[in-house]
Formats: sequence, structure tokens, C-alpha cells
Amino acid sequence: MGMKNARQSVRFNITLPRDVAKRLKTADNQSALIAQSLRLKFRQQDKAQLEKILAQGYKSNARADSQLAKEYDHTTGDGL
Repeated sequence: MGMKNARQSVRFNITLPRDVAKRLKTADNQSALIAQSLRLKFRQQDKAQLEKILAQGYKSNARADSQLAKEYDHTTGDGL
């Protein structure tokens, strides 16, 4: 699969709020602006989802992490 196939485009017919459409009409490359905006939004959503998953993992491991820290607490004063 060549680079040309990786960049194939698909046409969409969408409805936008009037104020957004007005701003979009002034853009030099409307399709590129929309694609860039969507990629940014998708990255933000992916990051938020990852942060949520990590937070859940940290919470579920908190008790075990605390216990492990207590087990090694005696080593804090031995000059290491």
C-alpha cells in the first residue's frame, strides 16, 4: 500500500452552526483545517481516556503500593 492510498480522502456532507460556517469560509484550505481540527480533538479525547485509565489503575493499586512502601520504610534511615 503506497503513500497515495494512505492519504485517500472521503467526502462528507455536514451541517455546521452558522458562526462556525462563516469562519470556515474564510479559511484558505477548508478541508485541511477541518482535518487538522478533528485530529487535535481526537488526540485530546485519546489523552483524556488514557488519563482516566491510568487514574483507575493507580487507585486500584494504591493499597498494595502503600503496603509495599511500609515494608521498605525501615530502609529510609540506613544511609542508602
